[in-house]
Amino acid sequence: MKNLLALTCAALLPIAAAAQSCEPSTDADIATFEAAKTAFLRTDYRAFANLVDDYIPNMDAEYERLFGPLSVFEPRGFDRCRTILQRREEPSFIQEVVFYFPKGSDVPLALHLVGAEVDGQVRMLEFTYNSSISAILNELH
Repeated sequence: MKNLLALTCAALLPIAAAAQSCEPSTDADIATFEAAKTAFLRTDYRAFANLVDDYIPNMDAEYERLFGPLSVFEPRGFDRCRTILQRREEPSFIQEVVFYFPKGSDVPLALHLVGAEVDGQVRMLEFTYNSSISAILNELH
């Protein structure tokens, strides 16, 4: 089942990247990150989790702890997002910070994505979200 989900996510990566859900789009956009940002925007946290599953031990056991607060604090989901930072460091380190705006609000939730190119493929290594923008900015590497 996990392999089927991974294949489904892989098939959707080009579509998600083309959609550019969290403008602005840039030459530095990476399909894996775009897919993750799109899944988060759609509140499809299972699809988002599948993109980081390899690097978070026991994702199934940790899922509720990681994503449960979102259903409490942002129960109506998000209506838009904006990428505010894309940082690339040689040879393969990647970071992005994205603002997600809850429906009916101009106060964003910030998402910090960290990744790297591993074995020729970009992988998401970790993520953090917080309603405190300064807390996310303090986590930048």
